[in-house]
Amino acid sequence: MTRKIFIERILRQIYNGQPTDDSSITFNQVNQWLNDAIGLAVKKNYTDGIQMDGIAYVNNSFYTTYTNLDISAETVDNVTYSVELPQIPFALGKNEGVATLQFVGDKKTSQTAIPLSMNQVAYIDNMRPIQNKILYWIEGKNIYAKSSIPLTSYKATLRMISGGDSGDLASTLIIPDDYIPLIVEYIKGQLAFERSRPIDASNDGVDNIN
Repeated sequence: MTRKIFIERILRQIYNGQPTDDSSITFNQVNQWLNDAIGLAVKKNYTDGIQMDGIAYVNNSFYTTYTNLDISAETVDNVTYSVELPQIPFALGKNEGVATLQFVGDKKTSQTAIPLSMNQVAYIDNMRPIQNKILYWIEGKNIYAKSSIPLTSYKATLRMISGGDSGDLASTLIIPDDYIPLIVEYIKGQLAFERSRPIDASNDGVDNIN
């Protein structure tokens, strides 16, 4: 199911039928709440795994593989390289947001890079790069990789939790079916709250909270 089809389904539920051209809730508005709802579903799936199986994990159906990601031309230093992520990973454990990271060159693919916590980064900064190993950590929307092998001629391939391409409404929505109801109810609740708020037409700088 594409994001557009999913959003259309939510809008039909909210308007009890096909929304009109002048409806106040737009596709982009629903899409923004959809990103928040996917994060909620990921966290729920993570805690469900701990409660039911005693193991912390995220369902594979939440993951998306991204390929041919550019490595920043401006390296942080001689051994540290930056890659911009498609989006900020969801706030889970160290290894769940980004599951795997590799660097692909001409007829050569690196071993899977090793994730670091921020405390480990401070420790590694005082060491020389480990031969034939690539270490990485995440800061915001960037991955930083420390490597003894020059990576400027490589492209990054990674597998991360994303729910799919949020910038393309025609893209496939990557969500396990059993978490769809949770996502739908969250979005409907947020949109209902927005619609119920009074519109302040006086423009006098005072919030209308009645």
